[in-house]
Amino acid sequence: MKSPIKENNKFRSLRELKRMIPRGSIINSFLFFDGGLEFNLSASGRFIIAHTHKDVIYEFWQCALEDGPRVAGLAKSLCPIEDPNTFHILQESWPTYDDPYARAALFFILNRCSENGMISAGRLAYKNFNPVALGHLRNFSPVNFYLNRDDQGDLIENLKAVDERDYVLVPVGAFNYNLFERGKNRGYEMTTVHHQKLYEVMKERKKKWVLLYKPHSQLFKLYENYNIKMINKSGVITTDRDECEEVLIANF
Repeated sequence: MKSPIKENNKFRSLRELKRMIPRGSIINSFLFFDGGLEFNLSASGRFIIAHTHKDVIYEFWQCALEDGPRVAGLAKSLCPIEDPNTFHILQESWPTYDDPYARAALFFILNRCSENGMISAGRLAYKNFNPVALGHLRNFSPVNFYLNRDDQGDLIENLKAVDERDYVLVPVGAFNYNLFERGKNRGYEMTTVHHQKLYEVMKERKKKWVLLYKPHSQLFKLYENYNIKMINKSGVITTDRDECEEVLIANF
C-alpha cells in the first residue's frame, strides 16, 4: 500500500524483511513516521503495531484513519502555498491550530511541500503536492495495522516495555555520535535517537529484532557480533560497501 506521506528516509530493506520475517508475524515498528515500510509489510500479511511517542504524528495518522477524505479536502482547500515566507511561518506555527483535522491537513501539506519530507523543516518544493498524493490520503485504509501512542516520551523506555513475544523493527536512519545534542533545535515531529543506548537495550532483548541504518563505519564495530547485511539501492544484498545504501542489523 502506498503511503500518502512523502518518505523522509527511503528504506530499501523491504524484500529482505519479507524473507526474514514470515507472514502472520506481529511486528512492533518504532519511530513510526511516513509508514512506507510498515504499510508494505502489513499489506503482505504481517501484522504491524506502529509505535510513536510524538503526539503530532499520532494525531495525523489517527485523523487519516478516521476520515482521510476530510483531511484531504482541508489540505486541498489550503493550497497552493507559493510564498516561501508563508511556508516557513506554517512550519513554526502549525501545531497551534485548534482543530485536529486542520493540524492533520497542515501536517500533510508541509510534508508534501517540504524538500526533505519533514514537517517543521525543509525548503518549499510545491511539486510534490499533487492529485495522486491526495488520492492516496482519501483512500487510506491499511490492513493488518494498529497505531499505538506510547506512554513514555523516550524511545528507549518504550522499547523496554514492548512484548518480548513479538518481532521488533526500528528503522533508525542516520547514525551519529550524539555529540552536542543539548540545545539543538528540534521540530515537533523529530526524535533524537541515542545510538549507544539503543545498542544496549537491543543487546538485552532476547526475542528477534531488526535495526535499519544508513551506512556508517561505526555500525560494523558496534554490532560486530550480530547479523549485518548491506543493502544496495535496488534492495538487494551486496558485499560491496561502496554500493551499500542501507545496513540491516538483526539478532537472528
